[in-house]
Amino acid sequence: MPISSNWPLQAGAIRFFVPHFVLQALAQHPLSQDLFIHGVGFYPKAQGHKMTRTQHDDNLLLYCSGGAGLVKVGQQEQRVGKGDLVVLPQGLAHHYQADGNDPWSLYWVHFGGQHAGAFLDHLALPEHTWVVPVGLHPKLLADFDALLSVRATGYRMNAFIHSSQVLKQCLTYLALLITNRVRQSGHYLDLAAIQAYMEAHLQGEVDLDALAELARLSKFHFSKRYKALTGYSPIQHFIHLKMERACYLLDVSEQSVADVAQALGYDDAHYFSRLFRKVMGVSPREYRLLARG
Repeated sequence: MPISSNWPLQAGAIRFFVPHFVLQALAQHPLSQDLFIHGVGFYPKAQGHKMTRTQHDDNLLLYCSGGAGLVKVGQQEQRVGKGDLVVLPQGLAHHYQADGNDPWSLYWVHFGGQHAGAFLDHLALPEHTWVVPVGLHPKLLADFDALLSVRATGYRMNAFIHSSQVLKQCLTYLALLITNRVRQSGHYLDLAAIQAYMEAHLQGEVDLDALAELARLSKFHFSKRYKALTGYSPIQHFIHLKMERACYLLDVSEQSVADVAQALGYDDAHYFSRLFRKVMGVSPREYRLLARG
């Protein structure tokens, strides 16, 4: 069970944690084992609310529907206001608290599962960012209300399985909102510019350091965000672009396989052919025959 604050519940506040026997069942059920809630709640105008975790065993979303507060991770402190989302992944030590003069109203959900990390990666948050302004959205409020409804079901598994699907939908919808917000803020990963750079270097190699520098991110965060947005690592995507160009050259020219390999920076035609087969499922010669009927 997540470590909860000792904040005394006020009128209208809700705090619900999933019992251990239900968590065990959710972790084993094929429809919920990849993502499921551990606890959920809503604190309206939560005067005096604060929490410090040096050990964080699950993942936590906070959604501020009014008022203000702050979140501190390490030495970095970020303000939280109306319409802001706070994302605190598993293992991240943190502190948060409501503003003393204008305390926040806060929806929250603790969650885990086999693919919880993948869902958080899909959010593609900018480096060292835990607070994202997504705005107030009726759909998000409805999703959190739907999650809260499990507390009055007598621990029915069907209700908890449904809450897993609601949480998945909520997180993927947040990914869309965050992408739009990050693009507007200037921290958006410009995939078009990255791909243009790759295409300009198809005759050779690209360096991950150069790509990360172009994106103004560390290699780790660049690779993580790139894969979240495209489904591939930067280098794997570059190889795919090379194989696309190889297909084009095989289609429109009479160049030998060795010449096509050379044009794409591969001195070893046999290595190029193996790589082509791995991506396309056929050898370059077989592809040429298929393409020409």
